[in-house]
This record gives sequence, C-alpha cells and structure tokens, in this order.
Amino acid sequence: MKRVGAMLLVVALTACMVLGCGSKEDTKEASEGSKGSSGDGVEIEFQQWFDNEMEEGYLQSVCDSFYDETGIKVKLLSNPYADTKTQLQASSVAGTMADVVALDGSWIYDYATQGMLMDLNDLFGQIGFDTKDISVQTSVNGTVYAQPLVNFPCLMAVNRDILKDAGVTKMPETWTEFLDVCKKVTKPDKNVYGFAMNMSTDNATCMEYFAAFAWNSGCSILTEDGKPFLAGNDMFVKTAEFYKSLFDEKVVTPGMYTMTDADKVEEFVNGRVAFMADSVAHLTNIREQAPGMDVTYINMPHEDSYSGESFMRSNNWACGIAKNSEHPKEAAQFIAYLLGKDVNADLSVHAGGFAVNTTSEPVYEDDSDAFKAICEIYKTTTGKAEFYSLPTAEALMRVLDEDLIMYIDGDYKTADEMMEHVQQQFDAAYK
Repeated sequence: MKRVGAMLLVVALTACMVLGCGSKEDTKEASEGSKGSSGDGVEIEFQQWFDNEMEEGYLQSVCDSFYDETGIKVKLLSNPYADTKTQLQASSVAGTMADVVALDGSWIYDYATQGMLMDLNDLFGQIGFDTKDISVQTSVNGTVYAQPLVNFPCLMAVNRDILKDAGVTKMPETWTEFLDVCKKVTKPDKNVYGFAMNMSTDNATCMEYFAAFAWNSGCSILTEDGKPFLAGNDMFVKTAEFYKSLFDEKVVTPGMYTMTDADKVEEFVNGRVAFMADSVAHLTNIREQAPGMDVTYINMPHEDSYSGESFMRSNNWACGIAKNSEHPKEAAQFIAYLLGKDVNADLSVHAGGFAVNTTSEPVYEDDSDAFKAICEIYKTTTGKAEFYSLPTAEALMRVLDEDLIMYIDGDYKTADEMMEHVQQQFDAAYK
C-alpha cells in the first residue's frame, strides 16, 4: 500500500492472463455477504455515467440480476460524465443525492470533507462483506468513502503507421528518445505531428497526463505528510522544461491549449498525430473510427537517467454512498455485488478496463497487439493518482494547467518561477 497524502489510494495491480487479468487461486464470490438478505420493496438509485460508455442495456442487466438475487431494485440515473457531475453538484447542495453515486477521483476529497458520503468500510462490515480481495479503495483522512469498480491505465497511444513511414522501429523510452522520434515524424506540410494531449482548462484533469511524465521518472508531487510539493521539486521542474521543449521544437499538434479529450482522439484517429496521451478506455473508439490503423501503447517516457520502478497514471470508475441515503445497507450490498468475482470480471470486460477484485478472471475477446501491450504495462507498472489527495483538486489542476501554458508562452522566465506561483495557489487551498 502507498499513502498518497490525506487520501489513501491503494493500487495493487492484478496479474494478466493471456487476454486479461486474473489470479491463481479461487475464492468465494465477493458478494457472498449480501446473499440471502431480503430487500423486497426497497429501491435504490444509482447515478452514474458508466451506462453511457458500455453496451446498451448491459448495466441494466446487471441490476436485474442483482434484483433476482436480493429483491432490491436499482434505478439507473444515466447521463454523460459532464451532466453527471453537474447533477451531483446540485443534488449534494439540496441533500437529494442518489443512494449510490459515481465518483471521479477529483471530486472525492471535497464531497467527503463536506459530509456528503458515508463510511463504506463500516457499511461493508455491517453486511459482512470482506474486502481482502479488493485491490484498491479510496479514503480521506483514513476513512474509505469511494470504492473503485474498474481500473483504467492511462498511457500513450501510438500510431505505428506514422512511425513506420518515418523509418522508426524502436519505441521511445526516455524523454530524449521521445523528442527525437517526434521530430522525425512531424511533417507540418502533411499535417502530421508527433504528440497530442488535451490541455483545455474546461477539464484540467489533463494535468495528470503531464504529471505522468514525472511519475514515471520516480517523482512524487506530495510530501510524506501529503502536502503539495511543486516548488523546489527538481524532477517536476525538469518535467515542465521537457514538456515546453515539445512546443519549442514544434512537434505538438496545433491547438493543444484548447484541445478537449474528444478533440485529441479525433486528431489521432484521423492520422494526424503519432503519440497521444490517453486513457485505454478509448481503444474501442479508436478501433471503430480508424479500423485500419496499426495501434499500440507505451507508458509515458521517463527522464533520461532514471532507471527505477515504473509508474503510470491510473484512474477508475468509483462509487460511493450518499449520506442522505435512506437505504445505505442495501446500497452497500449493491456495491459488494459489483465487486463479486464473476460480476467484477464481466463488468471490467464490458467497461474495457481491469478488475479490482484480484480473484476475478476476465476473459477478453481482444487478442490484438494493442491490448496485449496494455496488459503487459498494467501488470508491471504501479498506478499513481496523487492529485486525488488534494482539496478542490480540479481547481488546483486548472491552476497548474493555466500556469504551464503561460510558462510555455514565455510569461514565466523559468519553470522554477512558474512552480513557485503554482505552489502558492496549492498551499492556499489548505487554509
């Protein structure tokens, strides 16, 4: 386990099977603690964006199976991610949050410290659910408020067709190698560039991709007691200098400052960029929109002299139970059901991610080189998500995003000067 500031984020990665992730030993169904209880007449609400990103009707079928087993009905409140966020903000103020709510990592600290979420481990104890096989939980000040359901590595998608056209045969591992390859493949006259990453401040969680260059170089942006460590952090400063060099060398796709997640993927699938910092959850979209593209994945390149442990940005689909819920035990039973060995395996396959139940054995139909590359990185790399530890995490990431853009444009003379200002803003969030 690794303590990440005020929030404990445990990412114990599972071992990959030939086409997925599984374990060497069987255990009882993780949701066993919920079986045999009667929930007749009880209906709980589940507000999330997950339903919109999986096969139509799949999540409802999971809820139907849960009802058949427990008698507890689950009403899905399904909306896109942005709408879910807006509705959660409104319902939290009104005290009308759904029983079970999907949580982005950057929201958890604020909802938890505002008293909007219940202690999940206490509820799991009440229903007899043992979390020993669950690889990741998210806590604030020692209390678990969010339970991830599916893990998603965030890596670098690679268009190998562009690399082949430029005569590149070796994937870059270091910053210098990455910059050199980006220079070789960049052809402005053909509208082809080396690197793309969303930087729009409308969703500043993109800064986790930026930080991943530092994380995979052994850097932490938090002190041992969980406070921000940006100013005077040599590796993070070096990361900003390296990142600026990509712009100075003109190997980034035009318009990155205002690029959204969707814009970035569009550039990639249209063959205009060789490397894209992205969640592997978009692999399905890439395949659908560019079926003929030779795609693979690599981890973020690391600083040239670094030779230690590998790290990657990791995010997940998580959920919590609202403090205003009238049926918290039934809500906990539903979460436990989603974490069950077989259910969690099936859920991870349909979500395009990896199970958090270490005894799950997902069987993926995907036997592509791209998915095999993802699997190999996942099983040998430790996930990091240090921004989740911070109060008003999204606002602080937006500060970093804006100042990074200013530094690239020359409004700050040095990366040290930029980081000093960012540190001041981060420190102010704790007052």
